[in-house]
Formats: sequence, structure tokens, C-alpha cells
Amino acid sequence: MAQQQKSSLAEIPEDPTIVLFGDLFSGKSSVLKRLTGGLLLTGLRTLSIVEIRLLQAEEPLRKISLRYIEDKNHQPISPWEITFAIITELNEEEIEEKLHEAQRYVRNPSIKDAKHTRLPPDIDELYFTKNSVCVTISGPDQMYNLSMVELPGVVRNDESHEQFVLSLVKEYIKKESAILVPIFQATSDIAIQCAYRLAREADPTGQRTVGVLTKMDRIVDFPNDDEIHLELATLVKGQGEHKLVNGTYVIRNPTNSEIREDPDELEKETIKALKQISIWRDVPSDRYGLHNLTIKLYERVRTCCGLSQIDNQPKLPVSYESNETSLVYLLF
Repeated sequence: MAQQQKSSLAEIPEDPTIVLFGDLFSGKSSVLKRLTGGLLLTGLRTLSIVEIRLLQAEEPLRKISLRYIEDKNHQPISPWEITFAIITELNEEEIEEKLHEAQRYVRNPSIKDAKHTRLPPDIDELYFTKNSVCVTISGPDQMYNLSMVELPGVVRNDESHEQFVLSLVKEYIKKESAILVPIFQATSDIAIQCAYRLAREADPTGQRTVGVLTKMDRIVDFPNDDEIHLELATLVKGQGEHKLVNGTYVIRNPTNSEIREDPDELEKETIKALKQISIWRDVPSDRYGLHNLTIKLYERVRTCCGLSQIDNQPKLPVSYESNETSLVYLLF
């Protein structure tokens, strides 16, 4: 049964939060899924706020909850949260179904009893909302309390939706406890993507920001397009017009047709092909692959917690070839 829990934002301590944001269809959900080792995320869609909570607790638990902070008219309400489903023992298909339902329930905030009230057949009360779906992963071996948040992608074909999502992103990334992960897609001009501008406004020094570049598999087949490759390689090196001091990391996510293939093997193939292009040969090797992104985020989390970046380094191979390269793996 769904349990309702009254809570106040002011009462919740601000643990480190990794915030993924960028344009619609930039690859945020795929990056989040890989950061969690593919854990529980097959039912996610891009129109909802999705928060993955890693919590210290005496007993292991995995659950989906619904968190409401606004009504069907986008008016703020006293925050409240319900436990929607315990998923510890569910299989992948059952989890996917629960996640899909959860994302629709938060867009229909007039429904107060998700257990006994059916969803509307077609149209939701809200298209975008500040209400969120939360997936909690807790246990006694969890090292830190940590949240990873994927925000809806910024849309450009509807001004009201665009402004709503931009305001939402700014609200999340302005906090000092937020570790910013702007997602850039290689198939679109960096200058017209919102991710860099939002990151620079919220984090002018760039100390809290770690960039991610997706969809390089779409570009690697055009090795003679020097202009595009130079722009992207410069971004990854942390130089040029869109400089980020922590650099940007090349991540290769599976396409829809590759969903059952090994993402690590796909990534290695793309990185190998990329390094055959002369412009990419002087890009530092630690800017390629999920493993290196995970290590950088781990360092940022420890810094945010006030811990040394040297002590207790993750015990992982120094190459990106580990198949246990996920942030959840490092933090458990």
C-alpha cells in the first residue's frame, strides 16, 4: 500500500546531488542508466524529473516513490511523498511498468491515492512538472548519501515548455551541493545547445561542472569533417570557447537498435575509431569512456563531502575497460 509521508524541503539536508541536464534527446537517460550500472531504469522517459537516491540504512531496500510539490495548475503545495512500489523483488519488466506508471502519476497530481485510482487513458494534467519520481537504493554498505537527478530535456518548439524547463534546471543547479553534468550531443552545434550556458551561469568557475559528450558514434563515420572534429575535440580537452576546467568526457550510449548489446564494447569500438582521426590523437586518454567519467564524478562527490580526493580512491583498473564501472559500484 502507498504510504504518505509529509516532509519539508527545509528539513532535508543537502547531500551531494549529481544533476544531468541538456537539450531534449541529448542522451541524459542513457548516461544516467550507465552511471547506475543499468540499474532499474528501463522505464524512464524524458518528460519527468527522476531522482536516484543512494542512502545509508541498516536494511537493504529498493523502492519507487512519488514526490509532489505542485498541483495541476503549477501552484506550489506543501511537499509530500508517497511510497508507490517496493521493487526489491521485482523483475525488469515489472520495474519498467512501475516506473512508467509513476511518471504519469506525478503528472496527474489531483490523484491522491495512486493505489486505488486509475490513470486517465490519454491526456495528463501536466506535460512538465516539478513533481518527481524517486528511486531509492539503500543498504548498510552505502558509503555516502547521494542523489543523481535527471531533469527533463529543454524543448525549443514550445516557448512556455522551454521556459518552464529552463527555470527548473536553474533551480536545481544553483545549489552549491549540486555537481553539474551538462550533456552535449555531438550531432548539434555546441553554441546553440543550452547546457553550456546554463552551467556557466550557475557555476562561473567551473569547479562543480563535469561535461559529457554523447553521440560521437554518429560523427566518427565522417573523419574528414575537420571543423566539427576540431570543435568537439577542443571541448573534450577543456579548451576553447566552451572551456570547462574539469573537461568533457566522451560517452558512447547504445542506440535503440543496440539496446541488448554490451555498452562497454560499443564504447570501446567508437573510442578506437575516434583515435584513428588525427585531431583526436592529442586528447588525453582519461577523457574517454564511462570509467573515467565515473572516477571524475567520484572525486567531485568526495570534494563536496569535504573529503580528500587522494584517500580511499576507488579500487578499479586504470583503463576504461572495466565492466563494473558505475557510480553505484563505487559508492557501495
